[in-house]
Parts: sequence; structure tokens; C-alpha cells
Amino acid sequence: MHWMRMDFRCTQISGLILASIVMLMSPLVGAETLSLAEAETLAISNDPSVESVKSRQVALNELEVAAGQLPDPQLKFGLMSLPTDTFNLGQEPMTQVQVGVVQRFPRGQSRKLRAAQLRERSKALGDTAEDRLLGVSLAVRENYLEVLKQVRLAVINKEAEAAFTDLEDITQEYYATGRVQQQDVLRAAVELAKVQERSVRISEEEQRARGRLAAWIGDDAWRDINPDWPLLTEPSAMQSLKDGLVDHPRIRALHQEVIAAEKGIELAEQSYKPEFAVDLTYGGRGGENPDGSSRADLLSLMVRMDVPLFTGNRQDRIVQASIASSSAAAFNRDDIYRLMSSEAEVHHAAWQRQKERLELYESSLLPDAEYNSLATFDAYQAALEDMTTLMRARITEFDLQLEHARLKAESFKSQARLLYLEGK
Repeated sequence: MHWMRMDFRCTQISGLILASIVMLMSPLVGAETLSLAEAETLAISNDPSVESVKSRQVALNELEVAAGQLPDPQLKFGLMSLPTDTFNLGQEPMTQVQVGVVQRFPRGQSRKLRAAQLRERSKALGDTAEDRLLGVSLAVRENYLEVLKQVRLAVINKEAEAAFTDLEDITQEYYATGRVQQQDVLRAAVELAKVQERSVRISEEEQRARGRLAAWIGDDAWRDINPDWPLLTEPSAMQSLKDGLVDHPRIRALHQEVIAAEKGIELAEQSYKPEFAVDLTYGGRGGENPDGSSRADLLSLMVRMDVPLFTGNRQDRIVQASIASSSAAAFNRDDIYRLMSSEAEVHHAAWQRQKERLELYESSLLPDAEYNSLATFDAYQAALEDMTTLMRARITEFDLQLEHARLKAESFKSQARLLYLEGK
């Protein structure tokens, strides 16, 4: 009877494992499950930082148009040579009521260069917005994969809990018949408690991961998640990935800032050129000439310009400051490129090693551990192995399954980081 009961329990365990595997492998892409693609779409549509960057770009586009225009003309109105003894406008021939307009013309090509500088900065913001979208996708992918990892760990741990619960029942029955010692019963109870404690930890980690995901997609982070591993694009080869970094939106944005800084040097150099202004004034006169005729009104046209003679502490300093700012922008771009190139090498190497480890798990470790666990269970039933050996085999099997799930998630995270660096 005991042998029949053992066979029945073994069948129950195998059936539970098979059912769990079927559940994991079946595509649960219903309306209630959250897929990675949907999570990315939700995050991008709800992220205010991208809209902030786009609004700043619109502002610069408007300023570019304004910067290319001439300054507003100045209207002037006044009295000239008014006699203070009578304040009579017609008493003196020099007295005039003047109305004029002054138009200022900025130095050299400063209007054109200022507009060009704003245009380059606008382009930089466009690339920054694109990089922000890639960053949002990366953050969602990493947090989604963390949630998925905890979900799959919970499934594996549930299988372990069911298996160790059955083992505890079996050892208690064997202890009642005198086949095993009390130590075996206690060992089974301890291992079951450890599995139950791990279940609590996994649940806690899942809640934390969902909380981090909720920062990007809101309450949708608490929906049931699609248990299938997502399909991500295969990253390019290492050299191709590094060569493509120069066209990454983040590097493009920094390069546009360098171009804008170089325009700033040209703009600063315009300060060596004079600024012109045209003054057109109409002077109306009252009174009469000695011959009785009315005094003629007067029209004045003047051109004004400043002469930048002493440039040592003004223009020269402004130009040198602009050159330093341009160098700083170039150094910053080169530094970010160096860091991204290093990240590409690190993540690519990690991804390759993780793929090798996954292949080892799937081709050898997991099948061998399952076979060893089943063989040890059969030997235990036949009283050829003790409880310690059986527990060690089952623990090893489930530990390898848990580690495989963790490794799978880390491999996908490395792949997601490489896709970000590739601009995908």
C-alpha cells in the first residue's frame, strides 16, 4: 500500500510540474495581461519629460525667427532750442518741434549667427527628446523584466512548495511505520519552511518591482503580467554597435551643442565690428522770416556708429570665453561617447557570457538535475538512498530552476541596454 501511495504522490508531483510548464508556455495575451509592448506604449504616452523637451524645442524655434529680425525702430519726439524768456515757438528761427525715427542695425552678421545658434540648439533638443524616448523604453523594459522574473520565480517556488509538502507527508508516514528517523521528518519540515519563507520574499520583491514600474505606467503596473519572456531584437555585433554610437540621439544632441557653441564664437567675434544706427528727424518751425515768408521746416538724416577701439577687457574676453565654452562642449561630447562605448563593451560581454550560461543550463544542468531528482526519488522509494540525498537532489533541482529564471531576466536586461545604445 505504501508503494502504491508513493507512486500516486509521484504522479501528483509530476502532474503539477507539467501543468505549471504548460501554463508558462501557453500564450496568455488576453485583455487582462500586460505585455512589454503595451507597457512601453503606456510609458511613452504618459511621460511628461518628453513633452517638456518638445515644448522647449518649440520655444527655441520661435526665438530663432525673432533673433533674425531687426530691432524695433525707436520713435523720438521733442523740442529743440526753445527760448526760455517767452517759450514762444515762433520767436527764434532755431526753435523746432522735432519728430524722428531711429533704426539700429546690429553688428556684422550677429542676427544671422544668433538665429543659427538657436537653430542648432533646437536640433539638439529634438535629439534629446528622441534619446529620452529610448531611455523611457529602457527603464520600462528593465522594470518589466524584473516583475516578470519575480512572477516566474513565484511559479517555480510554488512547485517546490508542493513537492516539499508531499515529501513532508511521505516522511511522516514513513516515520509512523518506523522506516525513517525523526530527523528526516524535521529535515523535510525545515526545507518546506524555507521554501515558504522564500515565497514571501519573492512576493515582496515583486511588489517592489511593480511599484517601480508604476512610476512609468501608473496603475497598469498592478495588472496580471504576460508570463512569456518577451521577444527583443537581436543586438548588432560589437564593432558595428560601437561604430553606430556616433549616430546615437544622445551623441547627436551633444554634437549639436558643440556646433551651437562654435556659432557662439563667430557671434562673439562680431563684437569687433561697429554697430550702426540711422536717425531720420523732421523739425517743424513756426514764425516768419524777415521778408514775411514762413520759415521752412527742416529734415535731418544722421548715421551713427560705435567704434570698438579698446578690446582687451571686453571683446577679447568675450571671444576667449566663447572658445572655452566650445571646448567644454566638445570635451563633454567626447567624454559621454567614451562612457557609452565602454558601456557597450561591458553589456555586450555580459550578454555573451549570459547566453553561454543559459545554453549550459538548458542543455545540461536543468535536464541532469531533473533526471537526478527523479532517480534519487526512485532510489529513496526502494530504500537505496537516504532522506538527505533525496532532499539535496530536490533542492538542487529547484535552485537551478530559480537561478535559470534570474539569469534569463538578466540576459534580457543586458540585451535591452544594448538596444538602447543601438538606438532601438
